[in-house]
Amino acid sequence: MEPSTRQRLVTLGKGLATVVVLGLVLRKVPLRDLAARMRALSLADLLALLALTTAQVTVGVFRWQRLLKRLGERVAFLPLYGDVLVGLMYNMFLPTTVGGDVVRALRCRARVQQGHAAWSSSLFERIAGLLAMAASGAIAAGVGLGSDARIPSSIRLLAGGLALGLLIAFFFAAAPFRILVTRLERSLPSVADDVRGIAADLSGPLATRGARFEALFWSLLYQALGIAFVIVGARALGAPGHALAIVVGVPIVHVLSMVPITIGGLGLREGLFVAILGPLGVAPAVALGLAAQWLASSVGFAIVGAGVALTDGKRG
Repeated sequence: MEPSTRQRLVTLGKGLATVVVLGLVLRKVPLRDLAARMRALSLADLLALLALTTAQVTVGVFRWQRLLKRLGERVAFLPLYGDVLVGLMYNMFLPTTVGGDVVRALRCRARVQQGHAAWSSSLFERIAGLLAMAASGAIAAGVGLGSDARIPSSIRLLAGGLALGLLIAFFFAAAPFRILVTRLERSLPSVADDVRGIAADLSGPLATRGARFEALFWSLLYQALGIAFVIVGARALGAPGHALAIVVGVPIVHVLSMVPITIGGLGLREGLFVAILGPLGVAPAVALGLAAQWLASSVGFAIVGAGVALTDGKRG
């Protein structure tokens, strides 16, 4: 079977998986309850959610800019913001939620002196963000945020396992690229040069204590804004008092939704919101409403990203 045919079949399979998973989720959620809660959202709620998600994306762009500076690259903030927005647009329909990272790194590559800096900074930023996300959830799952906290042992183990895996990836991110270089040197020497540069960045400037501390600092702030978005969203849906469930469950949802099962994580993410937050006491309609709010935010930024991409296309 030709690679192009195989790729089309994989994409078709993920499209079918998206429809099936969404159908299963909708069957388990009382849609009337969900609709009533969504209609109750006020303008103030929507503005608060918009402010939080805009602040989160802005912090993410600043984190990326700082990591590029660690690599000796000085890139203007607004072009990087545009790259991130275009990446968010591609995340909506690519078969994996990390496809947008590839797109934004490709765009950034034209703005830096060393092309590999775009890849290594984007990768390191992603790992740091996931680690901060998973670690905060694991800590909350381990100690609880109140004396009446009841967290299933399976959730605790899952949160801890994800955090441990990402911690290993954070400190040994360069190892896979060193191995990959040896395999590419003979067959694809030009690609090997880029991979060698990525490994050097991850084991050099980005492996210093200062770079790791700064990446985690901005990642924790990014995570805090994301958690605040979901907490505010839960209150807007008439379901306050779920801070523990959100702090523990949402990081698990976002990490697992990166598994390339459906297109852009659609359906999988919504199912995980219901499946993970449900055992933590969040009603199915509320959990799906939170997923819908997150999706609406992503769609909004994707639309802006499409505008950036079109503007760049006209200039080109």
